[in-house]
Amino acid sequence: MAALYSTANPPRYAGGPESTKAADKLRQIQARRDQWPFPWSYAPPESERRNPNGFIVMPAQGVTPVLVFQYKVPSGLQFELTEVMFCSVTTGMVAIQNPGDVLYTISRNVPLVGIAPQGFAIADFQDVAFPFGDPTHGPVHLARSENFSGTDVVSLYITNVGATAGAPNYVVGMFGGWQRKA
Repeated sequence: MAALYSTANPPRYAGGPESTKAADKLRQIQARRDQWPFPWSYAPPESERRNPNGFIVMPAQGVTPVLVFQYKVPSGLQFELTEVMFCSVTTGMVAIQNPGDVLYTISRNVPLVGIAPQGFAIADFQDVAFPFGDPTHGPVHLARSENFSGTDVVSLYITNVGATAGAPNYVVGMFGGWQRKA
């Protein structure tokens, strides 16, 4: 019969006060799991709501991707992106745009100039040809949250393919989510 455990790594058993501490730790883990059953719907324990946002005047057509805004996750924290809004608007926050006029990209660690080997567009958010939400109806809730680690830079870039450049046309964006200790 084969041994259940190797002699190099025998199982560890807790006894006395150590068993009470281990049981308390297990109960705490269980309680946290019950508090946050759906990370994309509810706030994680001890988290803070963040809604970084920005806007720019509609850039000229055919220009390389232009930064709308970026959010740097503070060191030692994580950011759970749960909602996204990006669209083009004119006077009175009225949405404008035909699909494909403006291409939206959400990226992680892509610098303003040059290249970064660790930078990339978020899956399914590269050159999106239609708006996600608007200032009137709010952001789109993601089916699953996107997690960003401390010091990650989350950016919204756009490329104007066919929209009228200049004021009163603007591009607006917002990332909604929860910031918590890593």
